[in-house]
Amino acid sequence: MKLKTTPIKLESKGYFGLNVYKEDGSEVLEKRIAPTANVVTYGGAFRLFFNGKFPRLFDVMNTQVGTGTSVITRADTGLTSLLATSSAYSGAFRGSNEVTNSDGTATLTSIRTTAFTLGAVVGTISEVGLTDGSVFIAGQLLKDEFGAPTTLTLLSDEQLVVTYTLLLTYPDDSATVQPLIGSGSVTTPTGTSTYSMYPQPFFTVYLDINDKTTRLARGRGDYYTHASSGIAFASLGGSPPNSVHDGAGNVSITFSEVTAPPASFSSTDIRYIGVNGDSIASSQTLIDNTSKRGISAPNGSTMLIAEFDPPLTKTADDSLTVQFSIDYSV
Repeated sequence: MKLKTTPIKLESKGYFGLNVYKEDGSEVLEKRIAPTANVVTYGGAFRLFFNGKFPRLFDVMNTQVGTGTSVITRADTGLTSLLATSSAYSGAFRGSNEVTNSDGTATLTSIRTTAFTLGAVVGTISEVGLTDGSVFIAGQLLKDEFGAPTTLTLLSDEQLVVTYTLLLTYPDDSATVQPLIGSGSVTTPTGTSTYSMYPQPFFTVYLDINDKTTRLARGRGDYYTHASSGIAFASLGGSPPNSVHDGAGNVSITFSEVTAPPASFSSTDIRYIGVNGDSIASSQTLIDNTSKRGISAPNGSTMLIAEFDPPLTKTADDSLTVQFSIDYSV
């Protein structure tokens, strides 16, 4: 059986603010640009959500400025007319600044202050962007207090400092019951069952030797069967999923197809099948029957759960083939 979800919405937005300083460190107040909304590109959103390093969003990213006058859109791949790219950056936001929205989603804010060297940007600029060197993450034209395009002129004895803010919103565990993201029916040699699919929190707490961070739960891709009690009783195996972005904000995460042969196990109570983003089997031991969430240790990362009613039956004469796919909209 091949089960596919409806799209799960992942939201991203950003802001940039500009400050200009003289050599003595005094700010040129009349050249300050207040935080201005920009677009996170389709490619940038895919990079932010699916690079596996969140929330270390700015580790290899730099600010760019240009002289273009075209409005930046989500499909763009760079500034219209690039003038300069920063080579130094400071103020990295590491760790988690996550706030639940109490509606089944959470928002994480990450801020980076990037300083061009004194005199590195000379002339009139009209657009600002963020890049990781290969992917254009976000950008937009400079705007005045009325939202109209404007420009900023920089002198050789001035320093430009750009502050970038990114906000990402994604599913968390704050909903009483995980939302339904797919349903249908499957027919087996022993009968027909309806199925319901439930997403899991997009990120999971993970403790490494360097810092407390939040990482994407998508590493392993092992399937587990669970009884009506929620307890896992058989691993079907699996491999890391394949992530595909169509360039227009649609992302598909496809897990490997696995087959449990007849002799592997038998059961009359396959209530749930979950796919695991981690290789730690002991962390995937229980599915909560009320919330439809995988209950796991800190390193665990259930990504998707399918519930079957009535439970599936697999005899010692049957094989069981499973493949899950999760769609996202970024």
